Amino acid sequence: MSFLEKFFTDQYFKKSNLIWLLFPISIIHYFYFYIVKFLFKSGLLAKNKINIPTLVVGNIILGGSGKTQLVQYIVNLLKEKNFKVGIISRGYKGTYRHTMEVLKSSDPIVTGDEPVLLKQKLNVPVFIGKSRYQAAIKLLDKYRDINFIVSDDGLQHKDMYFDYKILIDDDRWVTNKMIMPVGPFREPYSEIKKFDGFRISNSRKAKRNFIKFSSTYAVNLFNKKRVKISSLKNIYLSVGIGNPEKLITSLKLIAKFEYKIYNDHYFFKESDFADEYNYLLTEKDAIKCKRFRKKNLWVIEPEISICSQFKKNFLKGIGYE
Repeated sequence: MSFLEKFFTDQYFKKSNLIWLLFPISIIHYFYFYIVKFLFKSGLLAKNKINIPTLVVGNIILGGSGKTQLVQYIVNLLKEKNFKVGIISRGYKGTYRHTMEVLKSSDPIVTGDEPVLLKQKLNVPVFIGKSRYQAAIKLLDKYRDINFIVSDDGLQHKDMYFDYKILIDDDRWVTNKMIMPVGPFREPYSEIKKFDGFRISNSRKAKRNFIKFSSTYAVNLFNKKRVKISSLKNIYLSVGIGNPEKLITSLKLIAKFEYKIYNDHYFFKESDFADEYNYLLTEKDAIKCKRFRKKNLWVIEPEISICSQFKKNFLKGIGYE
């Protein structure tokens, strides 16, 4: 983890006060948020709408909350119900310049890692763009049979209207509830109470409307051998995701290991795996490591548990049941 990222993480999630020096910037963000909200609410700005159902999965706090895993679950659920699903994404940290389709063979450096992961895991049309609306238009121009679009992240995206929204409630404790950069919130904390979509919690303590993650198995990136993580020796977890603490905590229940935390969306180098360890990687990180052809890289196989009541409410809410 870089010094700068560690600084902000410590300021957000520990009792620190240096971050308040950035308070004037947060005030500007508050003004910007409410001015834009007023312009859309008054009709002076209009959201673009497409003629098929759309869903956005997002959260209100910076860092990993399980959005991409939830998108995978939702897309598979919709496919089971015979929907023809397409995915749109920002392609965060990708170097692309124009709205484009993501293929299984796409370079994650160009497209961002999450869109390639979604394409390889789900095999549905995936388009990325700075504008979610333009990405959706491009997708529908090429795939005319698509009848449901899911956006991976984008609750704060303003240029597209979404018929349905899912907010992942994050259980991370923070010292303040300020908008960034003073706090880790993407928009004012008060907006959570006004949210009018589906809500699901990623807290291990949640008893209803929850999503929970665990891992038992890992798959070798080179030869596809599948083993129990607990059977591996000399384990080293290399992780470049937002909020890796939950993963680390869950893995400690089944194995002993060393670990290193890299920046979120970090692009690994072969030299990062130079020692004689069995390296554990998340699926998102592994997307960027296939080119190394190393036999000691193991991909953690995620296990997702969704509250049955949430599933029932979601299907009813989109008019299926």
